[in-house]
Amino acid sequence: MKKKLLAEFLGTFILCYLGCGAAVLNSDLPLAGPLIFVFLIVGLGSGFGHISGAHLNPSVSLAFLLTKQMTIKDFCAYIVTQIIGALCGFFCLYRLLNTLYGKVTDLACNGYGELSPLKISVLDAFFFEFFITCFFVYVILCNCKKEYAPFIISFTLGCIAFASGKLTGGSMNPARSLAPALIMGGVALKQVWLFILAPLCGAANAAFFFKLFNCECKKVEKSEKDTELVELNSKEN
Repeated sequence: MKKKLLAEFLGTFILCYLGCGAAVLNSDLPLAGPLIFVFLIVGLGSGFGHISGAHLNPSVSLAFLLTKQMTIKDFCAYIVTQIIGALCGFFCLYRLLNTLYGKVTDLACNGYGELSPLKISVLDAFFFEFFITCFFVYVILCNCKKEYAPFIISFTLGCIAFASGKLTGGSMNPARSLAPALIMGGVALKQVWLFILAPLCGAANAAFFFKLFNCECKKVEKSEKDTELVELNSKEN
């Protein structure tokens, strides 16, 4: 378990420090953020996936808990580790940006209204975060055990990041949203509740659909096998 938690800490740290840091430093390039996360997630998934599953996100861990792929004890340990990793990552990023530019005004905080480039409303922001998290986590649940999972997940994240950049910033990750909000305070901290609640609700919904569709697939497979057995028996007779 210690190795899993260390992997989650390092993975979340790298995601926040390098991923969000590179996105902030290249904010003038529209495609920079999405492409950065595409390549970074491939590396993180390949490097830590075989150790901890490379959740790096409380929403993903919640979905694994609800689909009975992890225990409550492990879930709680993952959540605490991910939050600590995110805090450490953003604190290091804050110090770096403070050294380079002086007073830090942009720490990749998610937001709506005045913190959103397109001034998205709170209701639209909630639904958007709910929807993209539901879709993203569902893709993870369906493909996490496949050999090429890092590529599917990273390309999906890249598409979502490109679509969400000017709306909410595309959180999908309560730890990634909470950490910079705690450091920056102010409006970002007041709005962070949405980027905790909406992704968790979206992840729970993804788990529901995964179990629903997975059960249906098993029923179809079972009925097909039963049909094959009946046909085989009839031929033998």
